[in-house]
Amino acid sequence: MLTLDQINRLNAWWTDPAWTAGTDPHLVAAAAASFTWDPRPFDAADLASGAVFTLRGPRQSGKTTLTKRLIAERVAAGLGRRTCFLTLQTIATADELQEAIETALRLWPSEAAPWLFVLDELTFVKGWAKVVAHLREHDRAFRLATVILTGSSAVDLVESADILHGRRGRSDRPLDRLHMPMTFRDYVGARAPAAVPSANLHLGDLLSPTGRDAVRVAALRTDELDQYLVEYARSGGLPVPVTDMLADRALALGTVTELWRGLSADVRRLNRNEATLSKLLARTVVGLGSLTNFADLMRDMDVTKTTASAYVDLLAKSFALVVLHQRDTKRQGGPSLTKGRKHYFGDTGFAAIPAALGGPTAPEPALVENLLAIALLRHTERDVLERFAAPEHLFVWRSADDREIDFLVDVGTPIPLESKYASRPTGKDYESMTKAFGRGIMASRRTLEAERSILTVPAGVLLALLG
Repeated sequence: MLTLDQINRLNAWWTDPAWTAGTDPHLVAAAAASFTWDPRPFDAADLASGAVFTLRGPRQSGKTTLTKRLIAERVAAGLGRRTCFLTLQTIATADELQEAIETALRLWPSEAAPWLFVLDELTFVKGWAKVVAHLREHDRAFRLATVILTGSSAVDLVESADILHGRRGRSDRPLDRLHMPMTFRDYVGARAPAAVPSANLHLGDLLSPTGRDAVRVAALRTDELDQYLVEYARSGGLPVPVTDMLADRALALGTVTELWRGLSADVRRLNRNEATLSKLLARTVVGLGSLTNFADLMRDMDVTKTTASAYVDLLAKSFALVVLHQRDTKRQGGPSLTKGRKHYFGDTGFAAIPAALGGPTAPEPALVENLLAIALLRHTERDVLERFAAPEHLFVWRSADDREIDFLVDVGTPIPLESKYASRPTGKDYESMTKAFGRGIMASRRTLEAERSILTVPAGVLLALLG
């Protein structure tokens, strides 16, 4: 059982008048980083709303640091005695969680301001949603509190939504938020701020005259952006790998090992096997950018279809895998769950894990295609939190005569996008896209062609413009 002394140590600002952001280990590490990245998924209205929010995202994406920044600002504003941080890694059961919250709620009853509770790493405690629901129902102070629950998996999203239904309060924006790794545009901003394009475009605007003009201007820095893209493709956007890349232009083995430990921890907690997880990651590297199916996965992972499906679903719900399906034309939209699909990593940093375990290394062009998949997912899926396993606006396209285009993006009207980072686009590439759609985008390495119906744009330029 968590004692009051232990709770006090997690909330040092309660007893230490000199507590500042400069004394918190998470915030000290962030301040010492070689780059500044300060995403803000919550605003002042959120924190004053009295609602229950969830903040999901991959392990090591900086969720704890993000919430600690919010806490530091509240402490500076004089609200420290109405701000409570609990990490569920130190709590074993739902009963312990309830006792810890109730212990905090009994402190300083004369304080009038509503509480902010940050419950970090909620997936460590089974039954957390029932505790939150019970206290929202029966404790007035907790009912008025704003609550932020963080976690590295969406596996319990539907179940917790059912349990908490009607008890989460209201917000003008979604109650469930996703904190993703930094984008390529973020990375360029950390690497060389002057190289960040002034324009930040929606995909649907790229083919307009204004969008094409923005491409021409941004493409003046093609060589520089391509250099940064090669770095970013290897590191991905998680803070620690980015720190490695900015410092040494390579990922440290220890960093990759920690990425592996994070994914394997989720596997162990759900009674899955690390060896099977390793096979799936290696299979994803080998097949990156290629169509696959469950027959291939069953063979390469040496498991049944049910088991292969369960592992894919687990990684998708941990934001480590993106599964792109072909469009189901019979349903006139939406993903086809029976045809071949493509698997991409949710962050390209995860692609380094198999090599660290003695397995294959992902080739550079495949990693760039992976980056395009991530950027397009973030750009098009309004409910991206639940769409890593089956996006509803982003597809693989394959014709009846087996012509393939890497991405078909539904932004009201379909926009095809082909990744040609490894080789210069050919007439056949343009012909396939023109015949099927009449327009589209070709992501090259350095080729720029902004005048024809198929816009050819360097991949680094495209990703920097999309943000």
